[in-house]
Amino acid sequence: QDLRKKNPGRVVSNHGGWQSNNLDLKAPELREMLEAVDQKLNELHAYFQFSPKTRVVISEAWININNRGGFNRSHHHPGSLFSCVYYVKGGASKGEIAFNNPIEAHAYTIPDALVNKHNAFTAHDLFIPPMTGELLIFPSWLMHYVKPNETDEDRISIALNSGIIQMP
Repeated sequence: QDLRKKNPGRVVSNHGGWQSNNLDLKAPELREMLEAVDQKLNELHAYFQFSPKTRVVISEAWININNRGGFNRSHHHPGSLFSCVYYVKGGASKGEIAFNNPIEAHAYTIPDALVNKHNAFTAHDLFIPPMTGELLIFPSWLMHYVKPNETDEDRISIALNSGIIQMP
């Protein structure tokens, strides 16, 4: 909140909220969180069987604060491998993150008229509520947006992008 007061931030996908410029990844306040995220990214690196001659590294991070009505338009993160969001302050009705099903034919194969109640298989979007203290990692190419915050409390998150590098 102090950073928000000192800096007008930037407008990228945010509307009605505030987004910081890229954070200093060497800032002591971020060390513990960045180490935890790095560990999870390395677990994904192994799970997806990337070459042991490569490594996933965090390339940038920024803060999003969505006050009442604030949201993020549909976007993706080109040039990155995995993107992450850590919820500093979340909760019910504070703006779910929504992931668009990347399979275009899905909407034609399973139209809404055929579904009584959507689930992970039948839904065209996957909605995940922002829960304080949780980390969400997703492929950077996946289109996503954040629904409006419907509360009088701020929704605060730290977003991160990562890339893959060759080891010497």
